[in-house]
Amino acid sequence: MTQKKPKDSSLSESRKSLIRRLAKNFETEQIIGILDSVSTPHAGTAKTKDKRFVIRELENAIGEGADSRRLFYKFGKRLCTAESGNAKEVGVSLVWRGYSESPENVMNLILKTADDNNWEVREYAASALIRVVAGNPELYHEMLRLASHNSENVRRAVLFSALAFRNVKECPKGFKIISLFLSDSSVYVRRNLGPFILGSHFGNALPLQTFEFLKKIIKSDDRYVLWNAAMSFNNSFGRRNPDEAMEVLKCLLVNEDRFVKNAAKSSLRHLSHRHPDAVRKFCKANGITLKK
Repeated sequence: MTQKKPKDSSLSESRKSLIRRLAKNFETEQIIGILDSVSTPHAGTAKTKDKRFVIRELENAIGEGADSRRLFYKFGKRLCTAESGNAKEVGVSLVWRGYSESPENVMNLILKTADDNNWEVREYAASALIRVVAGNPELYHEMLRLASHNSENVRRAVLFSALAFRNVKECPKGFKIISLFLSDSSVYVRRNLGPFILGSHFGNALPLQTFEFLKKIIKSDDRYVLWNAAMSFNNSFGRRNPDEAMEVLKCLLVNEDRFVKNAAKSSLRHLSHRHPDAVRKFCKANGITLKK
């Protein structure tokens, strides 16, 4: 007997119809009450599809009129300061659109949400920060300043803001932001840097520029910098560019720090799943033994 896959949505059609009516009147408290009633144990909030539905309905209700930015700020702020995780996620997804209404307050709301106890709430805050920086590139210098924030949660969100500059023209700014976190000892920051932001995002979007950046940072003596460089290939970026990846990994595999060497071997094992012959040949030529 095959097990049924869980539904993407927990909202019935009748509840969706009710949310549409409530959204038109901006009755956010009742809307969040509905989301809270269908929250899952996974993160204590509703399913992603249901929250996106609510965000979309509120966006449609606010529209793009002359007063829209004020309304995005008003209702976004109300929800960001509520107790519910659903409210915070919906709120931060709205409030960034009202940035010009109150720049300092909006930024403070996003950063406060980025430091929430709930990991999923922090994900929504990071997404909001990317969007507000992309729409207001002058915030680049503020991101550089915030890179030294005391909270690892906030630093992680600021790291994500580098994605606002993930294009050929502005990627130097993105790499500058990334560079400020390469030596960050926080596990939370590091796990999102090398394998995710640097590899999956910048590597796949801008492979030439990313390899140029990697060849510079592997000259560092900092173990965290080198760990991030090694782990940048532990994903589809490495699989798509095996030869270039192994060229960089070769420099890291001779490092005496086991922390760095193990990271390089981890990425090499990852590459071996897609390119077994190439990795086997590389290991034989360089006297490397990979444990399964």
